[in-house]
Amino acid sequence: MKKLLLLYNPRSGRAHIAKNLDLILQRFCKAGYETIVYPMIEGLGAREVLESRGVEGIDLAVCCGGDGTLHHAVNGLLRWPNPPALGYLPAGSTNDFAASLELPKTLEGALDAIIEGQGKALDVGDFGGELFNYVAAFGAFASVSYSTAQGAKNSMGHLAYIIEGVKNLPIGQRYPARVEVNGQTLEDDYIFGSVCNTNYIGGFSMGAAAALDDGQFELLLIRAPQSVLELNNLAGKLLARDFDNEFITMMHADRVKFTFPQPTAWALDGEFGGETQEIEIVVRPKALKMKL
Repeated sequence: MKKLLLLYNPRSGRAHIAKNLDLILQRFCKAGYETIVYPMIEGLGAREVLESRGVEGIDLAVCCGGDGTLHHAVNGLLRWPNPPALGYLPAGSTNDFAASLELPKTLEGALDAIIEGQGKALDVGDFGGELFNYVAAFGAFASVSYSTAQGAKNSMGHLAYIIEGVKNLPIGQRYPARVEVNGQTLEDDYIFGSVCNTNYIGGFSMGAAAALDDGQFELLLIRAPQSVLELNNLAGKLLARDFDNEFITMMHADRVKFTFPQPTAWALDGEFGGETQEIEIVVRPKALKMKL
């Protein structure tokens, strides 16, 4: 019998996975899997389980939770040579990466995708050794996901991110940076910057669909507005998904280097990624195999 390692976050998305654990186990059993279950508890998250237990003898790993749970699962999984494929049961309040993967929104549909789906190799980002699936970001909105209380995420979903984002957008906030990309050097005061491999951030569409396996990520830089008028103009551009204007720079790249005058906080897949003054972000092409 094949072996499946199931990692689930009991708190994600109003405890949706925990309430349906029996259904999940029955489906995997019927599909011919002997399932080993680990709930994510304080001090023993997906990363810690995978790093301590290892993946020897495991045919399939399945992660249940939000974008943050998936982030830690991928970091733990890809520490090992020849890791098994990863299935994903999204159960967070936003699930940006699941939306980009076009995973079914129902639990039954997501289970079907894992059990019956084919393996697909996806790119991951390398942030100085810490891996990320869909976004590394700094600036005004970078801390929104990890600073928003879990209860607010569960009860208000996308609205919780909007409210927290507005609170983090004062005029005058700026992040001076030098950005080296594609043989160019860009220097300016930014309000936000990201390197992403996604169609959604914070539940909102980024516009044109991004390929998740082309060896390229999207660099997004938003210049800091100097006045209320510029702030309003910027907001209008973002709402219109206009990423080609005097405020916004967007380009494709497989490697980007950032240098700041002082340590700057980053978020990786909605999780706090630490502070750094200089960082080079590179794409690891098709490093992650997922059952979709």
